Amino acid sequence: MSKNVYVVLGSNCFTGSHIVDALLNDPSNQVIGVSRSPEPKDLFLPYKRRQAANFQFYQIDLVRGFAPLVRLLDEVKPQVVINVAALSEVALSNERPVEYFDINTLAVVKLCNYLRTCSYLERYVHISSAEVFGSCDLPVTEEALFNPSTPYAVSKAAADMYLNALIKNFGFPAVLIRSTNVYGKHQQLFKIIPRTVIYLKLGKVIELHGGGKSIKSFIHIRDVVQGLRLAIERGRPGAYHFTVVSPQTIADVVYQICRWMGYDAGRATRVVGERLGQDARYWLDCSKANRELGWAPQVPFEQGVREVIEWVETHWAAIQQEPLVYVHKA
Repeated sequence: MSKNVYVVLGSNCFTGSHIVDALLNDPSNQVIGVSRSPEPKDLFLPYKRRQAANFQFYQIDLVRGFAPLVRLLDEVKPQVVINVAALSEVALSNERPVEYFDINTLAVVKLCNYLRTCSYLERYVHISSAEVFGSCDLPVTEEALFNPSTPYAVSKAAADMYLNALIKNFGFPAVLIRSTNVYGKHQQLFKIIPRTVIYLKLGKVIELHGGGKSIKSFIHIRDVVQGLRLAIERGRPGAYHFTVVSPQTIADVVYQICRWMGYDAGRATRVVGERLGQDARYWLDCSKANRELGWAPQVPFEQGVREVIEWVETHWAAIQQEPLVYVHKA
């Protein structure tokens, strides 16, 4: 889709910033990033390595600043709107569920109810979550019933259900993207893979909640972004799943990183209590994406993790100045 205008909502976040970076590979794309906070440090924004005249950033809060967002949309008339904006820290959703529903559900309803009337829109891309299905004993397809376990997952499932209704009732050109655990360079430092690397370098003990027994399928951000772009170009309205087939537990992942970095996993880790609402496994069936989009993951896990290790090593001085825990912005 050449010479398109893209608006990426949530462009400051890990996935959003990588989407912006990939779109800027094509100089004919005009890319507008929108987030409620100012742009973070270059350390967390892969697109900052570019001198991109075809990118503009606007600080707009989707919940508190809907009118300015509408004015921006009507001014730039994007063919494609990609919505990555969300609160996603699962544990906090138990304590502050209203905030999660405000941004993850109500803001989506308000935005898409408006977008369905906009003649310029060709595609709305929504970043959903595997957590809408809860714990899975078997791989689930895009048509599987939702079974969310946390307020976060409920808020994402509610938005998905609304989008499905828009697709059915109005032919709304929405594509929903669901993936399992995404990782890569520039990720928030409190996420398990960069945090493991950083804690090993600092000599801090890595806590394994519930013994690290939950099974996670880690997929590289480049593979997710490639799937998203294929869904924009070739996909039909509806959902697409992107994952890798992996039986690895969190403990397995941490132990592998310890080995690759030359540390004793037994000394570097300790078992602590399980998190509230922790699902045992997210298991997505991505055969639809394979079949309809020609998509398959390309980045081997070890390669992706070693890229993260190299990123941490390269930016170690800056990383040591950053918080290693999630900082909530009300």
